[in-house]
Amino acid sequence: MGLKVTSPLDSQLHVQPKSPWDLITSYLQFRSKDAQFWWDTTGRMFSKLLQGAGYSIAEQYRELFFYAVWVVPELGLAPDLNGKPRGWPSVWAPGGTPIEFSWDFGVVGDGAMVRYSWELIGKHAGTSLDPLNGLAADDWIDRVQKQGLVPGLHLDWYRHFTRQMLPPPDMKRVKTADSIIEETTPKAGTGVALDIEPSGPVMKVLLYPGLRALELGISNLDMVERAIRALPTDEFSALQVEPLLEYLREATARWGMETGIVCIDCLKPGDARIKIYVRAPHTTLDWLMDAITLGGRMDLSAYEDSVQDLKDLWQAFLGDGPDVVPADAPGRANPGFYFTVGRGKPASPKMYLSPGYFVKNDQDVIDRLRNFFATRRSGNAKTDVVDNYERALKSTYGGLLEKPGCGTLFYVGAAMTRKDGLRVVTYHDPQIIGAKRQDLWRMASTDGEDRIEKRASDGEESDGNKKARKSDC
Repeated sequence: MGLKVTSPLDSQLHVQPKSPWDLITSYLQFRSKDAQFWWDTTGRMFSKLLQGAGYSIAEQYRELFFYAVWVVPELGLAPDLNGKPRGWPSVWAPGGTPIEFSWDFGVVGDGAMVRYSWELIGKHAGTSLDPLNGLAADDWIDRVQKQGLVPGLHLDWYRHFTRQMLPPPDMKRVKTADSIIEETTPKAGTGVALDIEPSGPVMKVLLYPGLRALELGISNLDMVERAIRALPTDEFSALQVEPLLEYLREATARWGMETGIVCIDCLKPGDARIKIYVRAPHTTLDWLMDAITLGGRMDLSAYEDSVQDLKDLWQAFLGDGPDVVPADAPGRANPGFYFTVGRGKPASPKMYLSPGYFVKNDQDVIDRLRNFFATRRSGNAKTDVVDNYERALKSTYGGLLEKPGCGTLFYVGAAMTRKDGLRVVTYHDPQIIGAKRQDLWRMASTDGEDRIEKRASDGEESDGNKKARKSDC
């Protein structure tokens, strides 16, 4: 185990803990300074989001304990005192932090939901034992399955798609071993995502087909299509995926669309879904409408209100931007979509965009979301959710939200529903990498500040502490 359980009396605590995070922190001591650092920073951020989203006290304890034991020890080495990464360099969040959080605002009658995804970083990542960090995901997923910690976890599709889309261990990687092929692609090609449902976490795996595709000299879309067609015949037929694949080929030629990520539900094939993420350097409503109708193949007459909401949200962030995103802009600036397919269901489109290229700062993103929700049918209910969200972010980032540029809120996504309006989701970078240690103090409780300050005075991790990391969970 990478945690030591102590009693609050051991540290002579006389103040009643104010939150589940405070109480867990008073009981648990990580044997690794790196894990302790990630808990002090990202753990508290996670707790603030859970509180703001209205999770019960019991749910907060459940999710924070899982996060402490199963996620924090997998985030790799802490950055140095100036915020520079040590060890394996992650590209998971824009700033280099190996984890991102997201906030689902819900639809009419729903509350908010918190999610997160991360790049698992192995103990030997970047060394001769694991030069491309290719061992961590399989090892972690196997351990979680054996412990029965994720309800309904099923790995048939995970194993199929990793085998079909990722470079096999015996493939000599000439084009993707020494350089980052794209700013969002981890070299291992794998990440894990968890939705925090009332019944417990629901797990998904994100896969990056571009690594193997580049080595083979084929397109990402070809790689994805091969993998889907390689499913057992009954599973492939049940997906009804041909119209989507036809559209993706068409949109690649018409819009310069890129296929980026494939996300797999870790459920039984009959219940699981496949999500294919794409993007293109266009901000026009023509691109939006072409994508959500699959080039005219999908009838959206039952989604009339949601379509208008989606147009309004699109314009709220992209309306003042150029019709075509300049070639020198970061890849994330290109608006995109992901298309979901599952057994017996037609493809379902969802939109995502990166506001950082088009607005002033993170506070501007929050203000635009508030204005958007204030004019919807759900009106006041969702502006209350925005208020809770803003409080959760400000309790962590404070005035950083008003600094130029969007350092925190790097994606806004939306899905249409038939009757309940638009489901909007935001994604944020914790901004740990690149932040000086003193700047992180404001992102920690008083107890967390003391630990961060002590580590700052201790300097880098000693060899003895590095050895202690081997016993992490």
